[in-house]
Amino acid sequence: MDPIKNLISGSDPLRNDPAAVPDADAALWRVTTEAPMFTDSLPATVLRFEDRKRRRARVAGVLALAAAAVTAGVLVATNLGPLASAPAPAGTVAPSTSETAGPATPTATPSPTRTATATPTPTPTPAPATWTTFTDATGQATFEHPLGWTVSQTPQTIDGGSYNIVELKNAAGRTMATLRLVYDVAGGPVCPAPKPYQTLDSVVVDIPQKAAKLREHPQGPSAFVFRVIQGDKVYGSLALTDGDLAPQTTTCGLYNGILGPDNVPIAQFGDTVWLTADGKDAPLTFGSLAEAKAYMGTQEYRDMKRMLISLALHGA
Repeated sequence: MDPIKNLISGSDPLRNDPAAVPDADAALWRVTTEAPMFTDSLPATVLRFEDRKRRRARVAGVLALAAAAVTAGVLVATNLGPLASAPAPAGTVAPSTSETAGPATPTATPSPTRTATATPTPTPTPAPATWTTFTDATGQATFEHPLGWTVSQTPQTIDGGSYNIVELKNAAGRTMATLRLVYDVAGGPVCPAPKPYQTLDSVVVDIPQKAAKLREHPQGPSAFVFRVIQGDKVYGSLALTDGDLAPQTTTCGLYNGILGPDNVPIAQFGDTVWLTADGKDAPLTFGSLAEAKAYMGTQEYRDMKRMLISLALHGA
């Protein structure tokens, strides 16, 4: 083995050459005196110096990459923390990096602004009145009326019987109805041009009629009626009257009165005795027929209707 080969073999930690450790003086003498012998071929088991350098470099690079990967993994795990939610399903938009880079900072959600809305004040509906029963001074008529109404009467006696005029006013002092117990009835009004009229409401009342009078003047049963005459305006009246067996479509005036039972005067109970076509002294005036029909839904109308229907007449 040449001197250089022995030196290399002795210094190579990867190869255990069995050659004896050279004597330094002898080796130096041979190097300086003998002809040099070189070779560039090495056994297959011996790595060249450059190859060893490259291998060491690759190993160092792999170790460095592994260390970097471990470090990066630790940093990512530290920053992100454990995965808190399942992966987004297909078709959903994944959150941006800024949304997942750290724990979410709670953001105050603004409360919805309430718009102040004025609550409409409901129009108070008049409560049904407390009712009481009234019997006139002659003892011939009894009816109900609201407790707050006032009643005044002027009973008189004539040969053969008694009669009376009973006036009713509401709490505001307005005359609402009059009950007349009379023996004579004046004739009806005369007009040059009769006007159309209608009966908007009618309820038959249980009051017996004089049999003799019915034979003389056949009529239908007594009833509560709400009738109107259509002139330049619509005029109306609420009262008790006997049914007309031959009603017409026009009239000069509508009479309000009933025969009543035997031994009782003729009873005129309502807001007027005569409703005339010209509207003179009409108790109710409306701008249209629709307004007259709407009046039927008022508490005043219901009170008047109940009072008139409640009349009872008693013979002596």
